[in-house]
Amino acid sequence: MKHYATRGGGRKVLLDGLSLRLPHGAKVGLLGRNGAGKSSLIGMIAGTVKLNGGEIRREGTVSWPLGFAGSFAVDLTGTQNTRFVARIYGVDSDALVDYVSNFAELGEFMRMPVRSYSAGMRARLAFGLSMGLAFD
Repeated sequence: MKHYATRGGGRKVLLDGLSLRLPHGAKVGLLGRNGAGKSSLIGMIAGTVKLNGGEIRREGTVSWPLGFAGSFAVDLTGTQNTRFVARIYGVDSDALVDYVSNFAELGEFMRMPVRSYSAGMRARLAFGLSMGLAFD
């Protein structure tokens, strides 16, 4: 269960009593209005949003886009963020940096802080990472 503060100062229950099992390899779309809790649910599945109660069990690997997109350390460069992700996933950091650099076509920006990136550049970095990492 996850509670969120609302604009009016009250609290809103995002999920209560949800049970969901996805078969291996399932592809799922998540639709809803703005503020419905789509990003929060994804964050809960990925483990980046703390639950107030209950549990989420994962038996596979959570993909980069689901698990971490939008979570770059903005003071680090694109290269440093890529190396960090490589360490988390236990992959060769040089190989991943090479792949992402070529795929995202960020050139010299890979050596600049992510803070200086446009939204499109951040998206290309994230997509490059998602394509460079294997997941279930």
